[in-house]
Amino acid sequence: MAQSFYEQLVMKTQMNYQQFFNVYASGKTPVKLTEKPMLPYEEQVQILADKIKEADHIIVGGASGLSAAGGGDFYYEDNASFRKYFGKFAEKYGIKGAFSGMQYPWPSREEYWGYLATFLYTTQHAEIRKPFLDLQEILKDKDYFILTANCKNKLATLEK
Repeated sequence: MAQSFYEQLVMKTQMNYQQFFNVYASGKTPVKLTEKPMLPYEEQVQILADKIKEADHIIVGGASGLSAAGGGDFYYEDNASFRKYFGKFAEKYGIKGAFSGMQYPWPSREEYWGYLATFLYTTQHAEIRKPFLDLQEILKDKDYFILTANCKNKLATLEK
């Protein structure tokens, strides 16, 4: 049976992610972004605050870090929140973190899609966490556009 375009897209995305899973799980990127030394955190925050105040228009790029910062910490580790949402998969298949299920060699397409449906449902129905509410407060008087990755549903709630 031929895969639909959507299934092909999901599989390609999954394969790209699998290639760099360990890099992302360690909090890094697969490409070195700059040669400059990192500024102290407080200085980074002050620069960002100044830039936001000065800006006429803002484009926000968001991904799972916003969710993780607010307690959505089940993506890379086997912890209480992971067990809450994915405990049955962890027990049956030994998965250790929600993203590791994306790499798992599922015995059948039904089990794979069952896992993927659980993953998507959990992400789509998670409560709006503090980082998103903080971002909403920061952007409230600004003209902004949100460009997202996997947390679109939460950031979309901030859109005007």
